[in-house]
Amino acid sequence: MASLLKNQILKHLSKFTKNLSADKINLSTLRGEGDLSNLELNEDILTQLLELPTWLRITKAVCSRVSVKIQWTKLKSQPICLYLDEVILEAETCEQPRPPNTQSQQSQGGKYGFVDRVMDGIYIHVNSVVVKLHSHMFHASLQLSRVKVQSMSPTWQTPSDLRSTRIRDPGRGEILLFKEIEWQTTRIEATAKCTDEDFLTPLRLIANQAKIRIVVKKRLI
Repeated sequence: MASLLKNQILKHLSKFTKNLSADKINLSTLRGEGDLSNLELNEDILTQLLELPTWLRITKAVCSRVSVKIQWTKLKSQPICLYLDEVILEAETCEQPRPPNTQSQQSQGGKYGFVDRVMDGIYIHVNSVVVKLHSHMFHASLQLSRVKVQSMSPTWQTPSDLRSTRIRDPGRGEILLFKEIEWQTTRIEATAKCTDEDFLTPLRLIANQAKIRIVVKKRLI
């Protein structure tokens, strides 16, 4: 059973990672808990998934540790929980714009079913996110701490049941999902490139307690 679950995890995650293998997964089947360590993410897939502008691409993406908690008997009502320790992303501007994402890359197609509901309901907690941006004119970095991504009710309340976080409209063939992204601290720093004779003070912005609320519309078919 443990081997079967490992293979299912690999099947879904392998396209997003470059170094994921069964020996890197520490899985406890009975408790519904698992660990992944030192993941290298696929930069090209992430660039497409995030729909970045064509003048920007991800060059490095790593995660030090991921813990997974799954309530197997309550997947309809309780979220899969992912706890990430540190995520580091590096990106750079492109001298020549890269090809844009095609429609086939952006849409997977198929009917919206149980697996989609489970994946859309995932709860994510990240201790630290570091994003570094490099260009010919400047360097910039973004640091976020205690990032949480979770499904919410239509009135933006924390739900006790995931089924209350979706509004279905069968007549229009659509479903609405309500997401909240919250983090504790933000630190942004940007530095222009200069010669040895020049000295420019970096631009810094530090803020506390931020929150974003998003409504996502998806097709049922």
